[in-house]
Amino acid sequence: MSSVDVVDETFLAVPPARVAAEFADPAAWPRFWPDLRLNVMTDRGENGYRWTVHGALVGSMEVWLEPVLDGTLLHYYLRADPPDQAGRPVALPFRRAAVEISRRQRAAKAIALGLKDLLEAGRPPGEPPPPTPTPPLPPTPPSPPTPPSTEAPSTEAPSTAEASPPTGNGSEQAHPAPGTAPSAESPANT
Repeated sequence: MSSVDVVDETFLAVPPARVAAEFADPAAWPRFWPDLRLNVMTDRGENGYRWTVHGALVGSMEVWLEPVLDGTLLHYYLRADPPDQAGRPVALPFRRAAVEISRRQRAAKAIALGLKDLLEAGRPPGEPPPPTPTPPLPPTPPSPPTPPSTEAPSTEAPSTAEASPPTGNGSEQAHPAPGTAPSAESPANT
């Protein structure tokens, strides 16, 4: 078990694809984690990323983007230890681990809240996020002209059952609509 084990969750009122775009560029990673070097282990697109971690810590890190309501629940996981001279992970003593965990928790929350400020900027509280722009669809090629039909048009008149809509309320005996006078065709009520 890693001596530095950090878990954080923050809701962002933007779609997962928009949050994922913030983590997609490797050039942005030093801004979020200046003392860590990351190598992508799993790129899950709109669902987030998993990395191996080197540098100040050795282990793994994950950003999982879960669609929730009209936004994204940003899950953050860091499981690592500081490296020894050979780069192998070494467990920290309890008190030093507690200090490092607290520092990494605050850093994770600062990243999430910074993204929240950036991505939700200008959105009034309680309002849904603006729609994500969709790329335009490519033009569809015109369909080829249909050749004229060689069949002769039908001269048969449709049957009255097919041509006229049903009348009445579905019962076998015709009843006038409520509030109307009975017609001469309908039987008199006795």
